[in-house]
Amino acid sequence: MSCGNDNGRLIGKMLERLQPFLLKAIEDVESPTMSPAYRAFFKDAENTAYVSNILANITAGTPIHPPTSVNDGGPVIVCVNSTGVIAGTYPWGKKYDAYTDCINNPRMSSQSVSGSPYVVLCPFFWNSGYATRRTFPPEKECLSVDTRRNRFRSDFTGLAGPLMTHYAVWTLLEMMAHIYLIPEQLKRGVAPGDKFEDANDVFALSSEKALMSANSYVYYVA
Repeated sequence: MSCGNDNGRLIGKMLERLQPFLLKAIEDVESPTMSPAYRAFFKDAENTAYVSNILANITAGTPIHPPTSVNDGGPVIVCVNSTGVIAGTYPWGKKYDAYTDCINNPRMSSQSVSGSPYVVLCPFFWNSGYATRRTFPPEKECLSVDTRRNRFRSDFTGLAGPLMTHYAVWTLLEMMAHIYLIPEQLKRGVAPGDKFEDANDVFALSSEKALMSANSYVYYVA
């Protein structure tokens, strides 16, 4: 919605390229033994059904909200360029306007809106050049591990993983994961805004908290 023809086509291509990675991750989750990647980010074999379900929902765009005139209840990607495009009141009573939030946080590339199917792309998502020049990372930019320290290696930012967020496709995956996690986060009393930039911080989460972190799913699929 509101993204224009060219940007809309680019989003479609990114989602199309993401599909094989999601399917491979689902296959990995459902394998008889836990892979090193699964063990690193989700720890417990009891979590496999939940992780597989979240990834399958993202892959299929499964409806989680009542159908509207706009869509069938699945995630809706919206580009905001002015106030009032996505605005309303959160389930807990706080008013919001997605564009205002974007402008107040000028390096915010995206956000998800609790209680709605909306994945919001801020102006920075396009102005940064990530979406047009850095849509999908090459294989050489996968996370690497320092086996002596049992930690993911840092990139030039001083953390492990933030460089990956410069690729638009992982931003889309993170926001879609949020959409499917938010109902369970609210049920468990976990703040939907919890965000862990460093892969080592995600690696250190308990299995229960890892399930509720959108970044766990991004780093796992990546």
